[in-house]
Amino acid sequence: MQQLLNPSTAIVYWHLSSYALHTFILKHNARSPIVLGETEFVTQAQRLQDFEGWVKNWNEQYTNYRDKAKDEQSHKNQLWRQLMPGKLEELKNILYISAIQEQLNGITNLILIPHRDLHRLPLHAIFTDNFTITYLPSAQIGITLQNLKQTNLGAISELPLLSVEHPDSEGFPILPHAEIESAAITQLFQNPTPKRIYGETATNTTLKAVLKNSYSIFHFTGHSIYDFHNPKQSALALSGKEFLTLEEICNIENLRGYQLVSLSSCETAITSNQTITSEYVGLVSAFLYQGVTDVVSTLWTVTDDASSFLMIYFYWQIKKGKSPAVALKKATKWLRNLTFSQLERIYQVILAKLPSDETTLRPFIRKKLYQISQMELAQKKHKDFQHPYYWAAFTITGR
Repeated sequence: MQQLLNPSTAIVYWHLSSYALHTFILKHNARSPIVLGETEFVTQAQRLQDFEGWVKNWNEQYTNYRDKAKDEQSHKNQLWRQLMPGKLEELKNILYISAIQEQLNGITNLILIPHRDLHRLPLHAIFTDNFTITYLPSAQIGITLQNLKQTNLGAISELPLLSVEHPDSEGFPILPHAEIESAAITQLFQNPTPKRIYGETATNTTLKAVLKNSYSIFHFTGHSIYDFHNPKQSALALSGKEFLTLEEICNIENLRGYQLVSLSSCETAITSNQTITSEYVGLVSAFLYQGVTDVVSTLWTVTDDASSFLMIYFYWQIKKGKSPAVALKKATKWLRNLTFSQLERIYQVILAKLPSDETTLRPFIRKKLYQISQMELAQKKHKDFQHPYYWAAFTITGR
């Protein structure tokens, strides 16, 4: 595991058993890990009990939110989002984040390796902004990725892009901002010319065939599903009733050349296990299993505007030469501070660049600009995406 470390990088590894919740902190050239278990105030058993109670409550609230997503006025639907900041503060205390951070002097990069239910939680959101944070499903996957021969990540901004854009998936709502996102990102990657698949052309057969070609970045904008009962059937939603399942991703050859996969969709980072001893499985796991270096994904259903703005800024940072981990950190910080006034200027720039005969996005953006124009000056200074619901869902997993 020392292969993954350097003087400015540490690993925080959690372990959940039937009796205790332990935290292991691994630092460069340390002879043994630092172990955090019980304190003089809280026993190991009490800490585990506190965490299990917290997770049960979080799951119940999120299930209500997820099942009633279309009912925006439902109190139960809103409860999970409303209580999120307080719930994350509770989790921060249960996991002794302040005690962990006291051990991290001189550390700027953190690798988080969760265990069991911790895989589904935004652990990065309860640390301070002093760290650039990435995840690993296990230390072994990190070591395997570290040993893979990959192109220098510094050149990722010049690598070929495969963009699968807003498939016309049956039974899923239209995502207006997804078109903006796809257009902006592909505009950034013009040399070499990106491969774009969208609408009805985004079929299962087409995507599996084109993924085998020599691309290095795969960006998916659209819908996805997570199957809690059978994780292998979790999938990206494609044209019509077609999907690309986790199981199919694991069987596609020649994905090892991909340095970055971005799943700009809902719940792509969620994992589940069917028994205590089985591996946690999710869409991210499938791509890492195939040797993809870094995967950006989401932990819950996010609004398409927040997702689009964040991903555009993320790729802009990639083009400026930032690593995916640093680019995501900068993108989430930017989104948290985005005001309506700044958003108004973004929409104006987008509108000016659209063809005059464009009939889908132009009315949509004009409506957004009109809504902002009716706001009071003080309201325009409001940071609409500051709530962790909008940014804490995004994670990066990999090398």
